[in-house]
Amino acid sequence: MNIELGDEPQDESEAALFAALPLDFPRPSNLGAVSGAQPKFSMNRYQGRFYSPGCSPPELLERWNNCEDLAQQLSVTSLESKAGKRSHMSETEILDQYLPRLIATGWVSEPEAKWVMRRTAELVGWQVPPSASP
Repeated sequence: MNIELGDEPQDESEAALFAALPLDFPRPSNLGAVSGAQPKFSMNRYQGRFYSPGCSPPELLERWNNCEDLAQQLSVTSLESKAGKRSHMSETEILDQYLPRLIATGWVSEPEAKWVMRRTAELVGWQVPPSASP
């Protein structure tokens, strides 16, 4: 089944953003199949190209924008925590305690949550916690 996501030309700003998408940003892995006698798999068509579900440029950009926004928010929260009520904790411990909470929200996938924690560590200049390793 092909889902048309849009046939209008991709604008230059979207193309530039997609090209700048971090290489370590997780891509969804969809291991689905369609029933029938012949082997089939799901793909989405976007501007004449086929992508795994969730991996077209607009879909990845939307997910990355959401994750980057979360990382920006968590960087502020992490610095405030270190300066305040969690001053007794190490920087790694502070980031470590946010990871399961972020996963539990369901806002992002587990690989994306780990990427958010790595990005947060980068933004605040802290070491990446082992739990956020790819």
